[in-house]
Amino acid sequence: MDTELKYCVDQFDGSNFAAWARRIESIFVEKNVDKFLSKEADETKENEVSASKKTYALMLSFLSAKVLVSLSEENTCTSIYQKLKSTYLRDRAVNQILIRKRLAMLKQKKEVSMQEHLNEINGLVNQLNSFVMKISDMDIIVYILMPLTPEYDSTKSAIENQP
Repeated sequence: MDTELKYCVDQFDGSNFAAWARRIESIFVEKNVDKFLSKEADETKENEVSASKKTYALMLSFLSAKVLVSLSEENTCTSIYQKLKSTYLRDRAVNQILIRKRLAMLKQKKEVSMQEHLNEINGLVNQLNSFVMKISDMDIIVYILMPLTPEYDSTKSAIENQP
């Protein structure tokens, strides 16, 4: 029985490109069309052109409307992927600094649960890890504790005063 696999990948909205790209690359490998991420189809081969068009349609389905607007000039999967890479991976050092700044400036909002707060920190830490950058456990603890609201002051004190 031939079953079509369904993929659960959020549409790319301009954030966390590295993680999104990794998922897209694995899907394209599974579908055996990953070559169209880096190479245009040979126009003399009808089956390759057809596969390239299907890959283009698949790529469009993984992009939000906000991102698609900026890609209106791109008409192949290859050109879209290369433009996304040049835009969102333009300077890894700058992106790392911006993510670290977001972590440092993060404030927990009263209406946000602790789980949501931890998920946000974890997402930012994972983005940094996608740059093959190891963040120490102590740094992660600091990023978790710093933005907590005053209602967690006793918890923070207890952790800070551990021997």
